Amino acid sequence: MKTDYLKFTLLLFALTSCSNGLTKISSGKKIDDRLVGVWAGSEQDQQIEGAQKIWKMTRNDDGTFLLNFKTIIKGESDEFTEKGNWWVKNGKFYEFHDNSGETDIYKYEVLDNNRIKFISKQINIEMNTESYQFIDTRK
Repeated sequence: MKTDYLKFTLLLFALTSCSNGLTKISSGKKIDDRLVGVWAGSEQDQQIEGAQKIWKMTRNDDGTFLLNFKTIIKGESDEFTEKGNWWVKNGKFYEFHDNSGETDIYKYEVLDNNRIKFISKQINIEMNTESYQFIDTRK
C-alpha cells in the first residue's frame, strides 16, 4: 500500500511539473517550450492601412529568436531580419529586439500544437489599430 502511494505521488509530481511547459534558461528567465520552433504568420492593415506583413519566426530553446519578415505596400516589398531574445512571465510573451533595444509584450494563448494567438499589450511601433493581434502557425 505504501509503495502504491509513493508511485502515485511520484507520477502526479512528474505530470504536474511537466504540464506547464516552462523551462528556465541560462539568463534565469523562463520560456514556454510550446513556443519553440519555426512559425509563420501574416497580417493585413493592422500596422499600416494598405500594408501586408508576412513573417517567419524562429524561436530557439535558448531564448533567442530570428524574425524574417516582408512588408508589401502598393505592390512594393521590403524584407527585414530582426534578432533578439524572448521569454514568458505571468502569461505574457516578451520579445526584446536587438536592433531597436525595445521589448514588445503580448498576451499569448496556445490554441493547439500548431497555432498560437498573440494580442499586443505593449508594442514599440505605431499601429493602425488599438488591438494588434495575430496567429502564428507552426511550419
